[in-house]
Amino acid sequence: MPTTTSPSPPRGPVSRLNDLLVAPGATRAESRLSYLTAGVGATIAGAVGAAAGYPVPIVLLLTVLGFDLFGGAVVNATVSASRRFHTGADVVRRQLVFVAAHVHLPVVALVLPAYPWSTAIVLYAGTLAAAVLIATAAPALKRPLAFAASTVLLVAAVTLSPVPTALAWLAPMLILKLLLGHLLPGSATTEGTS
Repeated sequence: MPTTTSPSPPRGPVSRLNDLLVAPGATRAESRLSYLTAGVGATIAGAVGAAAGYPVPIVLLLTVLGFDLFGGAVVNATVSASRRFHTGADVVRRQLVFVAAHVHLPVVALVLPAYPWSTAIVLYAGTLAAAVLIATAAPALKRPLAFAASTVLLVAAVTLSPVPTALAWLAPMLILKLLLGHLLPGSATTEGTS
């Protein structure tokens, strides 16, 4: 006699949104810390943009980027997000698509001429190249490669080209979110690997 399982109860829109923004199965603590950090980041980014005298649309853009980058740095460090991005057959492809989709710096350079195109392109390309190295490396090399690449890119971000003070946080937060958060698996997904 076949066993039947009852369907899981329908998930509400808040749960589905949390699955998208944090991760499916995220704990309350993971979600709360992620949203708290995202809110702090949005507030800081918006306040810094407003203090720099940027027009309202740019302040709103910076606020959204602050929410995404600050919150995303925490989300990507959670065990729940690690389960999402570090399991399955197409892990490397999903990781690289995620990194490539983060075109934040070129977008900022497009809408704010004060952010140099050269800086945006070099840091975007450098982050993408580092992501390829990290994602395809042997498990034992992922962490040291991620820290090596982040070190080089962070130094480049603060010395490469003059970036307005109100925008200086963008590249470092993006590097933290993508290279040290997204590409490094959490401890729950690395047990038994070397």
